[in-house]
Amino acid sequence: MPVRGSLRSRREEGAEVREQAPVQKHVSVMTREVLAALEPKAGETVVDATYGQGGHSAALKKAAKIKLISIDADPDVETSSHNGAGPVIVGNFADLTAILKKLDIEKVNKVLFDLGWNRGQLSSGRGFSFLNDEQLNMSYAAEPRSGFTAAEILNEWSETVLADVFFGYGEERYARRIAKAVVARRAEKPFETTIELAEAVRDAVPPAYRRGRIHPATKTFQALRIAVNDELGVLDQGLKAAWAALAEGGRIAVITFHSIEDRAVKRYFVSLAKAEKGTLIYKKPLAPTAVEVKANPASRSAKLRAIEKICAY
Repeated sequence: MPVRGSLRSRREEGAEVREQAPVQKHVSVMTREVLAALEPKAGETVVDATYGQGGHSAALKKAAKIKLISIDADPDVETSSHNGAGPVIVGNFADLTAILKKLDIEKVNKVLFDLGWNRGQLSSGRGFSFLNDEQLNMSYAAEPRSGFTAAEILNEWSETVLADVFFGYGEERYARRIAKAVVARRAEKPFETTIELAEAVRDAVPPAYRRGRIHPATKTFQALRIAVNDELGVLDQGLKAAWAALAEGGRIAVITFHSIEDRAVKRYFVSLAKAEKGTLIYKKPLAPTAVEVKANPASRSAKLRAIEKICAY
């Protein structure tokens, strides 16, 4: 469980602004930079570990005649994979080793992780948005990776643990006040919907905070989403599985959208470089261009890191 005070401030995720924007067509971020970082070549096996709505998969397939493996934890991608990228495997990238084994693939050449929002998820009915009155689920997959839905966390976890979750995964400054309000509210009636949670958070924080740049429930929703999907644990497992499957000379690229994820990726890549197992493609992460940010504001907090494997072990 995260420790209070252990995480520094970060920029807000692009998709979670003052009012979550109406659902629009998803636009994959930093596509040009992804292609430059991975340099896909004909005959290579490339994994898009986070298919989403297929923008990166389509770009990778267009760039070179590759064997593309597209993966996504969301079961709804089965009905949305119609952009020419090919079939999508429904699964969590933390299970990449098992997925590749099932496909009888020993080594891959390139792997991409895009850890950002799929805009379609805001209208999935699973409780990701505080603008819609939905059940508090927040699982990307059919079943939550953590074993708990957002409602179960809110209704069953202790006040202390809730405060740690809100602060550690959302860096919410009023984590203690919100946790106390949640416990008081659930004593009257258990939480069931997103609107109930958003109202409880709004009522718990100071008036000035309610009028801030972002919706007062933004960080609480983020924290619950990370907890429900065990996002940091999954990221760690996915990166290690990708590295183990990577052929010598292969590359991994990761796009993150907040500093918690970025620090995890940075630490892992730097450890590989220090052990002389890999070479960092960029000393500092790449950011989207001003032109891209203007066209797609949700890209503004994106960071791209990449590493190349220089030895086979």
